[in-house]
Amino acid sequence: MILIADLGATNARFCVTKDGLKYSNKANYQINQFDSMEELCLAYLEGKGLKDINKAVIGAAAPILGDKVSFVNTSLEFSIKNLENKLFSGGLIVVNDLELQAYALFNLKAGDLSYIGEKKLTEGPKILVAPGTGLGLAGILGETVIATEAGHINISDKHLRPDLRAIIDRFTKENCRAPTYEDFISGKGITYFYETLSGKTNQQLSSEEILLARGDKYSLQTIDVLNYLLSSYLRYMALVWGSHGGVLLSGSIVNSLLLEEDYQEFRNTFEDSETMRDFMRIVPLAIVLIEEIGFVGGLELSKKLQ
Repeated sequence: MILIADLGATNARFCVTKDGLKYSNKANYQINQFDSMEELCLAYLEGKGLKDINKAVIGAAAPILGDKVSFVNTSLEFSIKNLENKLFSGGLIVVNDLELQAYALFNLKAGDLSYIGEKKLTEGPKILVAPGTGLGLAGILGETVIATEAGHINISDKHLRPDLRAIIDRFTKENCRAPTYEDFISGKGITYFYETLSGKTNQQLSSEEILLARGDKYSLQTIDVLNYLLSSYLRYMALVWGSHGGVLLSGSIVNSLLLEEDYQEFRNTFEDSETMRDFMRIVPLAIVLIEEIGFVGGLELSKKLQ
């Protein structure tokens, strides 16, 4: 069997596969409860009573630049070589977590996508974007997946409508730097927007509660500004990547943030390019509905270890 791990900044999700076609023995852990990757993996394997597993596919919320992997939004770090020697001597694949998820897109089925607009996916370049604890983006060019750190780009001045300007001004004053897209299009961004728009800096609502409270004036304002910023960000990324094959969104935040009633305005903002409107109009835009997309991507990668 092969272990599959989808490791975000908050949650560590595990499963195993025998054949690369289906997975079992799912478990979820809080990453900040562990001091090392070895400890985290052993907690899963021993907790499930799994033995003789010496292969793994791991997606980590971190840039994979060499042997040392350091998570962006949590303090965990590890050596790929040491982890392979200690636990996974049969083979270890480590990729960025969005890269892991993007591999799920190679075997899309009917019903896996909810389209925003009329255009359907084509064979051209694609991008997958997933807001969560951070903001991830992976590119798909043919059968190649490319991890990025595009969430760390600073927010463009084009977006500065008055409500967004007030949020940016507060952030810049408090942090002595300009915000990135990840600062705002993420779980922490949702609560920050709500606090700024409502003036309730000591509010106790979680990001999920804010998105679900559409009867609340400030929740609706938060959703409106976030959807505007997200669709604008997707426009920029589509132009950078030339992703006329499709722009795809995934993750629980997107499913709560962007409802069908929001689709038309979201699409209009996405296409709102003064110089490339014709290009933007042909770009497919969709939400990926696959549950546990990291596990599905892990199945595809695990075939390399069979």
